[in-house]
Amino acid sequence: MLAKNRAMIEGAVHIARETGADAVILAASLPEEKQFLQRALGQAHRIITASSAGTTRVATDNEILGLPQVRLRRRGRAKIALLEGLAAGYLLPGQRVVIISGDLSDGECELDTIAVVELTDQEEFLGAQEDAPLSIIRDVADPAIFDAVLGVCVELGHEGKEGKRVGLLVTLGDADNVLKLSHQLVLNPFQGHPEQERCVLHPAARRAILEFSGVDGAIIVRSDGIIVAAGRYLQNLAPEGTVPAGLGARHRAAAGITSSTRCVAFAVSETTGDTRVFGGGRLLMTIERAD
Repeated sequence: MLAKNRAMIEGAVHIARETGADAVILAASLPEEKQFLQRALGQAHRIITASSAGTTRVATDNEILGLPQVRLRRRGRAKIALLEGLAAGYLLPGQRVVIISGDLSDGECELDTIAVVELTDQEEFLGAQEDAPLSIIRDVADPAIFDAVLGVCVELGHEGKEGKRVGLLVTLGDADNVLKLSHQLVLNPFQGHPEQERCVLHPAARRAILEFSGVDGAIIVRSDGIIVAAGRYLQNLAPEGTVPAGLGARHRAAAGITSSTRCVAFAVSETTGDTRVFGGGRLLMTIERAD
């Protein structure tokens, strides 16, 4: 273990104890540092680690979160780890979480940042709206499905499509009601294909989402990860003034459909590459491309 990492872990242990934190997230794949944390904190705090090994979830009893395979800054890794922790039920709204992260630029992670985050509904760190119902994240789908959809959106926001920025709108969960409140703008490119080929856990399905990201309308994903349609026009737009200033029709559609159904919507901005997650008609989190 690097001497700097040991010092940072010791500092995080002290902060976790003094602040009464419910959990500690180590936003890096550092097995030795995780073991040090576990020995120091014992059963008093939940220890969660985040790996950049991709979006495929490993055994849940290890409490390891898979970060998207894109270059993320400290704040971005922390936000995604929080979202995935909420989706997996490792974290609960209202809890206090200590996040340890660092610089991955030289291949070996040097920890240099400790943040204390309150998972309240109005948390500024999350980029959420007031009264955002964070609890819906856990209910919408299996954690691995949630992680896969989030990873595709963050990847598109960071890397674009063929070097160009494009927008994307994906709904996850409550697909029957989402379909009732939408209609096709173009022929559905996913219709007629076997379900196993349309599951977002399948690499080909995730590539298909990226391929059709430039198509007008939303991509609809069931709670079990099956993509049922692309190119859907969502009829329920949130009223003007109910989404943060500066956000356009894609984000109003995301807020509107989540206010009328039990789905979560992911909106990637074509202009900025930022990814926003909506639920219950409210903005739950903003992952900026620069995070």
